[in-house]
Amino acid sequence: MYYVKRKIKRAKCIGVGDISGILTKTRGSKAAIQVSKMTICDKTMRNLHAKKQMDKKFSSLYNFIYNFLTSDDNSEDGVKACLGEIEKIKSALFNKYKEELKNKQYREYLTKIVLTENEFRNKYFEREFYANLIKDTMNKINSGYDEEVEKGRSR
Repeated sequence: MYYVKRKIKRAKCIGVGDISGILTKTRGSKAAIQVSKMTICDKTMRNLHAKKQMDKKFSSLYNFIYNFLTSDDNSEDGVKACLGEIEKIKSALFNKYKEELKNKQYREYLTKIVLTENEFRNKYFEREFYANLIKDTMNKINSGYDEEVEKGRSR
């Protein structure tokens, strides 16, 4: 690992052993120095980075759940995929970002995860209930119509 120390108009590269922090991958840029991986050492920067990453994960999770709930897909695979995404975010929070986030932010993200999981299950079961109710009602209507036709006079 290397640590870049910058003074006025000069940069000095110092070889350092292990640096503790968050290892991130950077995107290519048109800068003079090409960097593929970077370790964030500053505590406030690590906190901001972890918060940004968790917000991205929640945004993609909400889009995924919304697309599933608005589609006509009633398979168990879609439900398992949504619950799997929730579990993936939960494990990332526990394993990767627990030390980086402040205690208050960590608790907020945990409550978001729990509320999201409960709301998803409630919405899914509500949708299934109404779909079954409509299906049963349509079956009753169709069976009643068939009986009336059968009871009529034959020619």
